[in-house]
Amino acid sequence: MNMWVNRKTILDPASYTVTPDYDGLVRLSYEQLSVLDFKHIISGLDKINPAQEALSLQQYGGYTEWLFENICAITLGWDWHWTWRDGRMQCQVKGFPRSNIQLQEEGFDVSPKRNDQLLLQLIGNMNWQPTTSAAILERYQESPMNIG
Repeated sequence: MNMWVNRKTILDPASYTVTPDYDGLVRLSYEQLSVLDFKHIISGLDKINPAQEALSLQQYGGYTEWLFENICAITLGWDWHWTWRDGRMQCQVKGFPRSNIQLQEEGFDVSPKRNDQLLLQLIGNMNWQPTTSAAILERYQESPMNIG
């Protein structure tokens, strides 16, 4: 990968291409990442714990995967959980994201902890819950999203 490209802050995703580096990671700045138009690939449910259902501690969890495709694929996935709170379902990210993204600041890789923080910030700015919910409703006959 041309390291000079990484040092530019280009905010129009159509004007540049992203390519994986020697280690398979795609390196870019948060500013570059924040303008990419990620598309939903798949979302699914984790197995529901029967003990939680019996105790009315219903917490439904799952995963979601998103993709930006240009010259190469940039993937971003995370676990999430829906919890009954105050009579309605609320959705939150659970844990840390999975991705082939290595963010950079001032042309250098950020630490793994900082990378996770920035990816969580990006996810927090995405309107992912409605898309994930719709995908779950479409994929499963009996979905926690049907519960009223």
